[in-house]
Amino acid sequence: MWHALGNGRQTFAALRRVEHEAPQEVRRPALRALTSDLLYGSARVPGIREFAARTGALTA
Repeated sequence: MWHALGNGRQTFAALRRVEHEAPQEVRRPALRALTSDLLYGSARVPGIREFAARTGALTA
């Protein structure tokens, strides 16, 4: 929902909560795509690069 509303910080906060509760879930393709959208999107989201690397969404 937060991603659809364009709120990158809230989206990232939700992803971190998912990682905390069920770490395997953030490696699913849909959540990796969401992480990539935040990483490569126009808005700056502090901590997203480290999160992407940790969860396998960062390539290269």
